[in-house]
Order: sequence, then structure tokens, then C-alpha cells
Amino acid sequence: MNFSESTFLHAELQRLLKVIEAVRTSGIVAPAYCWLTESSETKANKTYTYIRLVTEKPGKKLVSKSLGKPNSKRHQEWKRAMIRREAIAELEQQLKILDILVQRQAQATKLLGQLENLLIL
Repeated sequence: MNFSESTFLHAELQRLLKVIEAVRTSGIVAPAYCWLTESSETKANKTYTYIRLVTEKPGKKLVSKSLGKPNSKRHQEWKRAMIRREAIAELEQQLKILDILVQRQAQATKLLGQLENLLIL
């Protein structure tokens, strides 16, 4: 019997690393603890809607910055940055799961090799 580790898991691990790198190089990635909110103001019987970027720093108050009207250039840029952040977080979760599988496979291969040696004796 010949037991060896699957190259498919290693290939998928490498593919995920390349995808994460591609996402990072595709543009700015939003930092953790920031999100977008919508606020409305009424002036002279007209309602104006604005997008705000809210940032939370540990131990400090929330800071918000106006990004202008909905779908403005700055709003779209931050929206894409947050999508990149979420995509990277998801890919990193998948990477952790794959890494665990690779480690388990290595342990199983080692045990099966030991079993094979016992059977030969």
C-alpha cells in the first residue's frame, strides 16, 4: 500500500493565497471596525440624504466622516473597499479550514505509513 498526501489540498491552498493577494492589489481594503451609515436632514421642506463613514477605535468614541450623497464617487470607493475586506475575511476563513485539513491529512498519512510498516513486519 502506498499512502501519500493529496496535492489537491495544497493546490487549493495556493489558489486561495493568490486570490487573496489579487483582492488586496485590486484596491484599498477597508480597515476593521468601520461601516457606512445613511443620514437624512430636512431643510426648507426638502429632505437630503448623506452617507457617512463611521469608524470605531478601541477605547475611543465613534468618529464619522461625510462621504456625500448616496452613490457619490467616495461612497462607491468605500463600498468597494468594504466588499474587499469582507471577501478577504471569507477567503482567510477558508484558508484556515484548508490548513486544518492539510494537517489532518499529514497526520493520517503518517499513521497509515506506520500501520503499513507494522503489516510488513
